[in-house]
Amino acid sequence: MAALKKTEKVNLRMDSDAHDTISRAAEICGKSLTAFMTEAAVYSAQKELLDQRFIGVDASVFDNVDALLSREGKPNDELIKLFKSNIAWID
Repeated sequence: MAALKKTEKVNLRMDSDAHDTISRAAEICGKSLTAFMTEAAVYSAQKELLDQRFIGVDASVFDNVDALLSREGKPNDELIKLFKSNIAWID
Protein backbone atom coordinates (compact mmCIF):
# COMPACT_ATOMS: atom_id res chain seq x y z
CA MET A 1 0.00 0.00 0.00
CA ALA A 2 1.44 3.37 -0.98
CA ALA A 3 2.08 5.94 1.72
CA LEU A 4 -0.14 8.99 1.69
CA LYS A 5 1.59 12.10 0.44
CA LYS A 6 1.72 14.75 3.15
CA THR A 7 0.97 18.11 1.61
CA GLU A 8 -0.39 20.19 4.47
CA LYS A 9 1.65 22.07 7.05
CA VAL A 10 0.60 23.40 10.47
CA ASN A 11 2.70 25.70 12.64
CA LEU A 12 1.97 26.15 16.30
CA ARG A 13 3.55 27.58 19.39
CA MET A 14 3.49 26.02 22.84
CA ASP A 15 5.24 26.47 26.14
CA SER A 16 8.31 24.37 26.85
CA ASP A 17 6.55 22.21 29.47
CA ALA A 18 3.88 21.16 26.98
CA HIS A 19 6.54 20.48 24.34
CA ASP A 20 8.62 18.40 26.76
CA THR A 21 5.61 16.35 27.83
CA ILE A 22 4.52 15.66 24.26
CA SER A 23 8.08 14.86 23.19
CA ARG A 24 8.51 12.37 26.05
CA ALA A 25 5.23 10.68 25.21
CA ALA A 26 6.12 10.46 21.51
CA GLU A 27 9.50 8.95 22.39
CA ILE A 28 7.91 6.36 24.67
CA CYS A 29 5.56 5.38 21.84
CA GLY A 30 8.43 5.17 19.38
CA LYS A 31 6.93 7.86 17.17
CA SER A 32 8.20 11.10 15.80
CA LEU A 33 6.84 14.26 17.38
CA THR A 34 4.94 14.99 14.16
CA ALA A 35 3.42 11.51 13.96
CA PHE A 36 2.44 11.56 17.64
CA MET A 37 0.83 15.01 17.46
CA THR A 38 -0.95 14.23 14.20
CA GLU A 39 -2.38 10.99 15.60
CA ALA A 40 -3.51 12.71 18.81
CA ALA A 41 -5.08 15.62 16.93
CA VAL A 42 -6.91 13.36 14.46
CA TYR A 43 -8.21 11.18 17.32
CA SER A 44 -9.45 14.25 19.21
CA ALA A 45 -11.05 15.71 16.08
CA GLN A 46 -12.83 12.45 15.22
CA LYS A 47 -14.12 12.14 18.78
CA GLU A 48 -15.46 15.70 18.69
CA LEU A 49 -17.09 15.18 15.31
CA LEU A 50 -18.71 11.93 16.42
CA ASP A 51 -20.18 13.76 19.41
CA GLN A 52 -21.86 16.11 16.94
CA ARG A 53 -23.46 13.41 14.80
CA PHE A 54 -27.08 13.91 13.90
CA ILE A 55 -29.21 10.80 14.06
CA GLY A 56 -32.36 11.21 12.02
CA VAL A 57 -35.39 9.05 12.73
CA ASP A 58 -38.97 9.18 11.61
CA ALA A 59 -41.59 10.84 13.80
CA SER A 60 -43.00 7.61 15.26
CA VAL A 61 -39.58 6.44 16.46
CA PHE A 62 -38.87 9.87 17.95
CA ASP A 63 -42.25 9.94 19.71
CA ASN A 64 -41.69 6.46 21.17
CA VAL A 65 -38.23 7.34 22.48
CA ASP A 66 -39.50 10.66 23.83
CA ALA A 67 -42.34 8.89 25.65
CA LEU A 68 -39.89 6.42 27.22
CA LEU A 69 -37.56 9.21 28.35
CA SER A 70 -40.45 11.25 29.72
CA ARG A 71 -41.61 8.52 32.10
CA GLU A 72 -40.92 8.98 35.77
CA GLY A 73 -37.93 6.96 36.88
CA LYS A 74 -38.28 3.88 39.04
CA PRO A 75 -36.04 3.38 42.08
CA ASN A 76 -33.53 0.57 41.76
CA ASP A 77 -33.16 -1.09 45.16
CA GLU A 78 -29.71 -2.48 44.37
CA LEU A 79 -28.38 0.93 43.34
CA ILE A 80 -29.90 2.59 46.40
CA LYS A 81 -28.22 0.00 48.60
CA LEU A 82 -24.90 0.49 46.80
CA PHE A 83 -24.95 4.28 47.10
CA LYS A 84 -25.81 4.10 50.79
CA SER A 85 -22.93 1.75 51.52
CA ASN A 86 -19.59 2.92 52.81
CA ILE A 87 -17.51 0.86 50.38
CA ALA A 88 -14.01 2.20 49.88
CA TRP A 89 -13.80 2.70 46.12
CA ILE A 90 -10.63 1.60 44.37
CA ASP A 91 -9.27 3.96 41.73
